[in-house]
Amino acid sequence: MNQLIIKLSTVLLLIFLHKYYVSSTLIDFNQESGTYQVSLKIFHDDLEKDLGFNSNKLDYSNYEKTNLLITNYLKDNFKIYSNTIDFELDYLGFERKNDLLIYYIEVYNNDSKSFIVENKILFNSFKNQKNIILFRSNNYKKSFIHTNNNFQSKIIIP
Repeated sequence: MNQLIIKLSTVLLLIFLHKYYVSSTLIDFNQESGTYQVSLKIFHDDLEKDLGFNSNKLDYSNYEKTNLLITNYLKDNFKIYSNTIDFELDYLGFERKNDLLIYYIEVYNNDSKSFIVENKILFNSFKNQKNIILFRSNNYKKSFIHTNNNFQSKIIIP
């Protein structure tokens, strides 16, 4: 019993001492519109650091300017593409909820059954960053974890 308590205490101590860096991306296929709807969830303070700001220094009240800044960042660090088809990405905008910034993108896929998701969000600032990707299309679900060394996933829809 003592060994279990020691192991559990060690794990809990490591969790509290080590900050985890993670973002999540949900890609949903919308049957009605024939588009993929993407929502990226990023901790706003981590994004601000990657953009070169001190924490809480990004002016969210100036929506247009902040949206343009984030959109340009995403164009460099988040891509969905195919070797045969150019995907049209519509950067819809963001909302901030508590500690999270949620950014919305709509992807027009031209009926492609396979494509690549590349997610390098926050890798410039955090070497241990993990980007979780969840893809859903009808009853098909697939998830990936992107790291600094492995930031691309190929999605093939059955």
